[in-house]
Amino acid sequence: MIALIEQHPQLISLGMVLILTIALLWLIQHLMIRYGKRILGLISRVDFWLRRHIARLPLMVGLQQKYPAMFGFITKRFARGHFSGLILTILTLLNIYILALFAGLVEDVVNADSIVTTDLFVSQHMSVLQDSSIVPAFVFITSLGSTPITCLIILLTAILCAVVRQPYILVGLLISTIGSTTFTFLSKMAFQRSRPIDILLMEHTYSFPSGHATISIALYGFLAYMAIRFSQSFIRQVRILSLAVLLCLFIGLSRIVLNEHYLSDVMGGFLVGTLWLTIAISMMEWLTARGKIDWRVSWSKGSVYMLWFSVVSIFIAIFVYANIYQFPLLG
Repeated sequence: MIALIEQHPQLISLGMVLILTIALLWLIQHLMIRYGKRILGLISRVDFWLRRHIARLPLMVGLQQKYPAMFGFITKRFARGHFSGLILTILTLLNIYILALFAGLVEDVVNADSIVTTDLFVSQHMSVLQDSSIVPAFVFITSLGSTPITCLIILLTAILCAVVRQPYILVGLLISTIGSTTFTFLSKMAFQRSRPIDILLMEHTYSFPSGHATISIALYGFLAYMAIRFSQSFIRQVRILSLAVLLCLFIGLSRIVLNEHYLSDVMGGFLVGTLWLTIAISMMEWLTARGKIDWRVSWSKGSVYMLWFSVVSIFIAIFVYANIYQFPLLG
């Protein structure tokens, strides 16, 4: 056992990362399924108690009397029950936080801080795995974020939305995918960071941020949002979220294992994808509040068949794309 670890330290480290990631996600999923509703109920009760008691404080009463317009505006921003209230406030604050994280990451990359040292360390260790038997598996995984596959998924999703008569969902899908792709392209052109030296699948674009990591969040995250909104089961919603997170992490990890990107490239891509996914979800919730989207549609047999046809078609397309285009690049 010790000899195996000494001969393949990078492979063992990667395996440990995969095992710990899956175990952590399973634990979080288990806790959410078991205690999620109780926690949400507790948060709701605490929120109600705080609102009631804060409103009675002499300071708040005085502010309401002295600045009624400003107090009314702030009160509406934290009101529950409609999109322009607490929901929009949370989504806006989340976007600001994500932008701040992305700006901090950009500063670290540009100034060659410790993150760059970590990037080089991880890249050097991953280059040792180039002849490993795990490479084909990660080639298939990374194909999920390729342009032809993502375009196919968008097309099939558009057809599915037409079948269930919810065309406005496409607005959010296009905002998330096109917005994130454009932002990523402009960022690549602005920073012009070179890719790792020992790259396996030759790419002709710049490195920061990772387009595959971006689209994994923007596209598959939005598909997960759609599935969660269409589902009426809390347990199923938690499992969908867990599966989507795992898929996105695996796509991002594939870019590192194949030495297509540095670690910070993937982190930046995740942040960009999350930013545009949040914007798209905000648009979806606004359209839902205006009655443009009905998430409680009844799925006919034809709709279900179309869904499964789409899933099978995507898997076949990934297999064909990986074998015809990706694997020859390894040679």
